[in-house]
Amino acid sequence: MSRRIAVLSEEVANQIAAGEVVERPASIVKELVENAIDAGGRDIRVEIEKGGCRSIRVSDNGSGIEREDVALVFERHATSKIVRIDDIYDAGSFGFRGEAMASIASVARVELLTRRADDLAGTRALVEAGTISEIAPAGLPPGTQITVTELFANVPARRKFLKTEATEQSACLDAVTRLALAHPEIRFSVRADGRVVFAAPAAAGVADRVAMILGKDFTDHRLTIAENKENIELRGFVSTPAWTKSNSKSIFWFVNSRFIRDNSMMHALLAAYRQVIEPRRFPAAVLFLRLPGEEVDINVHPAKLEVRFKNSRGVYDLVSGAVLRALAGAQASRDAVAYRLAPREAASASSGFWRSSPYRASSDRPQDVFSRQNLQQAIGGDLFARAGEPDVPSHVEDASCEERITFDHRTYLGQFAGTYLVFGSPGGLMLLDQHAAHERILLERLKASEMERAASQPLLMPEVVTLTPAQISLLEEALPLLAGIGLELDIFGRDAVVVKAMPDALPNVEPRRLVSDLVDQLSDGQAVPSLTERKEKILASLACHAAIKANAALSSSEVAALCRDLEKTPFNATCPHGRPIRVQFTLYEIERLFKRK
Repeated sequence: MSRRIAVLSEEVANQIAAGEVVERPASIVKELVENAIDAGGRDIRVEIEKGGCRSIRVSDNGSGIEREDVALVFERHATSKIVRIDDIYDAGSFGFRGEAMASIASVARVELLTRRADDLAGTRALVEAGTISEIAPAGLPPGTQITVTELFANVPARRKFLKTEATEQSACLDAVTRLALAHPEIRFSVRADGRVVFAAPAAAGVADRVAMILGKDFTDHRLTIAENKENIELRGFVSTPAWTKSNSKSIFWFVNSRFIRDNSMMHALLAAYRQVIEPRRFPAAVLFLRLPGEEVDINVHPAKLEVRFKNSRGVYDLVSGAVLRALAGAQASRDAVAYRLAPREAASASSGFWRSSPYRASSDRPQDVFSRQNLQQAIGGDLFARAGEPDVPSHVEDASCEERITFDHRTYLGQFAGTYLVFGSPGGLMLLDQHAAHERILLERLKASEMERAASQPLLMPEVVTLTPAQISLLEEALPLLAGIGLELDIFGRDAVVVKAMPDALPNVEPRRLVSDLVDQLSDGQAVPSLTERKEKILASLACHAAIKANAALSSSEVAALCRDLEKTPFNATCPHGRPIRVQFTLYEIERLFKRK
């Protein structure tokens, strides 16, 4: 059925515009804090309740707003930053982009309190569902305070897309963290439900602010970047190859002090690390790019998270080259130190899989293959009942025996590509992914531990791991679950945790890296609606971290132990991420490849 074309009402138009700007509470925090920065605030305070879903308040000691302009704050396309069209390509400020305040007010209740230093009294404005209901004099110190409540009250469908309070609080803290990194001269603080969760006093410079926010671990492993190319300046810090993360959440890009995401710059950074860090690991970085306003378009994304460079090739080459030179300089320094070590000291300083393998053989020297001995002799019979071997209890009986991996009548032929274990049988060949197999074994052990309140191994020296306030917020929600599997953590201040004990199910795992990777996974931004799914995600992350890695050589004894444990593990055909643990080729398929069939 055709419909007549009609002009949308102002209310509906504002709510649609709000969808581009106000995705979640963190979007409002970002807009309001940017406004406070533009107003010259040097002390910016953020207060949120229930992750920002109940209320958000941002206060500053900036210049304030004139009484006559207060009503215009909530009008669409009203701004103090743009007069002519060319101004949008050279905007050196953040807030009041013309629709932000109108968009926020259209989907929430907003109270504005503001006063200029020269005014005897301030002004209070109240806006509900986009309509100004009150403007009146008010007493307050110089500056501006904006309080947002009843978020999405008039568009309840939008509330359904909000995540848990801990996730929304973490997103709000991320928004403040990015702005605090770019403005070390400003004091920032965040209170969540009345408790201070972020505090960054004014710093002498970017280096001090980075150390303050990203912590000692990054500071101890950072390399300085400082290079120019024509009219482009690159400054900041990247981590050494020895300190990596499980995702790219610890990479911060800023263009003219504005946080952005850019695939080309990310590719340039990762390309420089390609040969010096493990696959699927990421560096940490805080990098500031500064260039003339006419060389970059900041208006290609509604939230200004993406930009377009006039000289994109030059930016790419500058980033890639600067990081490569920093890494090369660090390697040269390490080589000089290694040269001064005696051979025995250099050997003892190295560490590898054999010093930490849960399937470590009696000898540290790996054996290449079984010499075609039958695997059943290695893993069958009395070896299954060998004293001291941990069992993996099966909580659920598999419905189909054909789906389970067994090693009856199979011969171990060796290891291929340092990752795949090759088995032969009269019916064909089977390739087993050693990392995926060990992941599944560890996941089922952790699930059993969580059900039985597992024992833990106290650390002789508790380890302190520095995290961002946003990561602390997410981790706090998971502490009871982690304690249930034997990982005992205590929150230590606003930016660190203390690891007191490790699970018995995860032997020989480095606590610092385990916790760091765990919080990286918790902050990946994906919605996990149920408690069961959140538990499964956390346990899978722990299992992945502790599992035997690809390209790790295994001896015959280690292969036997791995196969023995896998046979006793439920759901042993797939890894925790759903990928297959084994791939099989029938004799018929192989003979067809050789044109025998």
